Amino acid sequence: MRVLTVMSGVIISATGAWCLAYYRSAFSSIAFILAIAMTLSGVFLIGAYLVSGKKRLPETILIEGMLTLIFGFVTLNNEVTDTAMAMFFGAWLTATGLIRFTQSLAVSRFDPRNWAKILPLSILSSIFGFIMMMHTLVSAINQLTLVGSALILNGLSQLVYAMYMVRHENLPHTEQVRERVEAKQAAAEAKRKERDELRQLTRSERDIRKRELRDAAAAQAEDKKRLARIEKQKLKEAREALLDPTIQLTEMEMAEIADAIQEDSAAIPAVEADDAMPEQIPAQEVLQAPETPKEPTAFVREEADVQPETPEMSWETLIKEPAWQTPAFPHKPDITEILEREVKKPEPLPFTPLSLEELIEQEKANPAQRLGQKKEEEDQRFTEEFSWHWPPKED
Repeated sequence: MRVLTVMSGVIISATGAWCLAYYRSAFSSIAFILAIAMTLSGVFLIGAYLVSGKKRLPETILIEGMLTLIFGFVTLNNEVTDTAMAMFFGAWLTATGLIRFTQSLAVSRFDPRNWAKILPLSILSSIFGFIMMMHTLVSAINQLTLVGSALILNGLSQLVYAMYMVRHENLPHTEQVRERVEAKQAAAEAKRKERDELRQLTRSERDIRKRELRDAAAAQAEDKKRLARIEKQKLKEAREALLDPTIQLTEMEMAEIADAIQEDSAAIPAVEADDAMPEQIPAQEVLQAPETPKEPTAFVREEADVQPETPEMSWETLIKEPAWQTPAFPHKPDITEILEREVKKPEPLPFTPLSLEELIEQEKANPAQRLGQKKEEEDQRFTEEFSWHWPPKED
């Protein structure tokens, strides 16, 4: 049905563009094309209404199709004159514009968001058609230009309406939203009924009823919390079971495994047991046969074959010493020890004590002489420290 509506709009729009292209021609030369186009448009609209099925379209589609078909037959019969051409097609455009307006209101019932997109072209078509019916306003304009514009407006309005004419199938999230809205509405309705019932009771009965409702709400909230705790505990146990590498069996599961082992051992046929037994030996030979030690069964091990059990890996059996003291990390000497061993300690300075006579001579010496001697010693020391050729090279 949407395809038929789109085809109708395309045909009307293309015919209007063709009229604008040949606006200098006589109306009688293009009347046949206009009549055929309007007839096909009316047939497609009627067909869209008939094939709508469960998604029944509004009856305005049928009315528009029948109206377009009638105007097409009138044009095909050459009943439209050149002077009445603008009024004829103006009446048709006004009627279809008003019908499109009612169709937009029908779309608003199930599509409250997009129905307003149909209004602009429908209102414009109605106004433009009403102006075309006033001969004094459009007498100075080319008649075929007005007819072509009217056809284009009607075709475009049909194309826009075809986009929103059918209720779209609700997506899963749309269904969820609708269910939530319905649940909220049902809850609001239940509260309203409960409030009306409380108003009809006396004060004491109302207090008792409110107390019962509060107790019921508290019990329901406690049940929800308890179920949430149980669910959380189950999830935690399942997560721990996945993370635990060992298999933990309950007592019931161990009992089932033991019963299955006993059933398998009991199911062994007695014939196999007789075949496995050696041939019977006479009693005399048995008495004379020396006693031989019994061989150990497959389920009993000798003490010599018993191997020492390796201790299980646990936190208590782990090595507590630091990682750098293990065989994988040998002990390395401290860097301070290496530095103290390799750095040479300076030798003590030579010290020569002075005699009493030398001290007296120094005291008796002239201060100026002592100052000059001291200056010479300092100059020599500075020279030795800051000279590029110090110390002197040794052969």
